[in-house]
Amino acid sequence: MKSSLLQLVIGIGAVAAFASCSRFVAPSSYEEVQKESYKTSFETKYGTIPSNQKWDFSTYEVRLGTRGGSGITTEIMEKGVDFGDVSNLELEHHAFPQKPVWDYDIIKSGITKNAELFNAINVKLPEKRGQKKDDVVLVAPSSSFYIYPLLSGGGNRYDLKVKVGDEDPVIVFTKDYTNFQTVNGMKKLNGETVNMRGLKIEAPVGTPIEIYLDNMIDVDNKKLPTMGTTNGYAVYIDVPEDVQLELDDVELADDHVIKYIGIEDAQNGDFDYNDLVLAVVGNPDVPQDKIITNNQYVVNTCRAKRYMIEDLGSIGDFDFNDVVVDVEENAVITHEVTYENGIKKTDKIISQVYEPTKAVIRAMGGTIDFELTIGTTSWTKSGAGFEAGTMYNTQGTIDYDKVLAEFEVNDWDPVANNVSITVNGQNGEVYTITFPKAGTAPMIIAVDPTQKWMPERESVPSSWFYLPD
Repeated sequence: MKSSLLQLVIGIGAVAAFASCSRFVAPSSYEEVQKESYKTSFETKYGTIPSNQKWDFSTYEVRLGTRGGSGITTEIMEKGVDFGDVSNLELEHHAFPQKPVWDYDIIKSGITKNAELFNAINVKLPEKRGQKKDDVVLVAPSSSFYIYPLLSGGGNRYDLKVKVGDEDPVIVFTKDYTNFQTVNGMKKLNGETVNMRGLKIEAPVGTPIEIYLDNMIDVDNKKLPTMGTTNGYAVYIDVPEDVQLELDDVELADDHVIKYIGIEDAQNGDFDYNDLVLAVVGNPDVPQDKIITNNQYVVNTCRAKRYMIEDLGSIGDFDFNDVVVDVEENAVITHEVTYENGIKKTDKIISQVYEPTKAVIRAMGGTIDFELTIGTTSWTKSGAGFEAGTMYNTQGTIDYDKVLAEFEVNDWDPVANNVSITVNGQNGEVYTITFPKAGTAPMIIAVDPTQKWMPERESVPSSWFYLPD
């Protein structure tokens, strides 16, 4: 491998043997000059680099649960979904009707904000139209996501709980009223305002998530069974693609996904699953639903990092698209669950099958040849049939899902980020770039695979970095 040969030559002091070549610049000196020039340009644009500044911005370790315990965080939001001023809606209270009145149309007429999201409920979860019943487990995606109650119906009272992995359940909100069909901003019988707040969740990929109604009490003060996702009393369905969601104080990714969870609150009910309707909002990804069959379910996980590289071919553009490569670890994990009185009590992993780690080249904006090394595996641009001087997938219409090349990788260490690139300079000089240490100017950064790279010659925004303004 040319990089190791070069380093050996430099290491034994062989530079002196070439002193007679008056136009030759020692590779080590060339590297130092280039990297010092790069550092100066970087700090001119982005500010002085703090000594403790690190350049791995990915959530890979969080997703594995290696940062401070389980890697699971839950946060009750200050606000729920805002439907505008609905305080003038005064619905009839149905003490215990033989045929529950569907007050959807009454609410619909008063909604002035997030109307599309609310109106689609009646399309996807119409009254008294039974839905398919499956026992399912939701499993965490590779991004954060939110759960927002939209519509609480029926006369039963309950706690809406969410359990993430082995953590204690979180109470998202308590329905302490018996009004039928209620949204945020409406009045309870006691005059208080309904406030069903949301929940933000971050968890390692594949972490099981349960959503259920607990401590449920009917209008006769009779305790009812727990009901939710894992015992067949909930459905997980798509929201129409054209539906938009406006959340206060939450910035969503442009490609965020929204789904509904509809929960039935009676074992012998009509199974229309609109007694409680939730919005699950991915940022950008939502949890996957896994059907439990014979007390088992299977989760496919992908843990990945995206490396963006500047190859020093042109100092000053800082577009970090000279090489964009995703490194992925894929696994098939089988869970086994047990039940007690119809409620899931245990969830344990009984099998983990790991596929070979792979690298996916997404873009190459550089115009010089390079050798990319990940772990102990090397890959060259020209050796893979690409023109060294041609840019790929960084100009014009960029395909962020593009697979330019794909290859297996051995001995990748995602914590150490043992990724490097050896490039040929404009005059044939050879130098190596490694993942930067804290406080140094970065020529490689690590991000989540959802982070899009910049078009050619457009510098990444300073918001990507934790640098002084």
